[in-house]
Amino acid sequence: MKIFKTWVFKWWEVSLIKLCLLSLGILLGLYFYDYLVGLVALWWVFFVVTTIYFIVRMLGKNNPKSLV
Repeated sequence: MKIFKTWVFKWWEVSLIKLCLLSLGILLGLYFYDYLVGLVALWWVFFVVTTIYFIVRMLGKNNPKSLV
């Protein structure tokens, strides 16, 4: 039995997975609104940090002199 199989998805299947997860996030956010609204500053910090990380990484791949 092979537990870890190699899955290959087409681009539109990945889009459907992303749409599904986005919908789940919106639904959970609406359901737990009262709890999550108190953590807005934390969500902004996560957003800014991950955005900076991916911008540095994206620019670092094209620039051989970068630190990344």
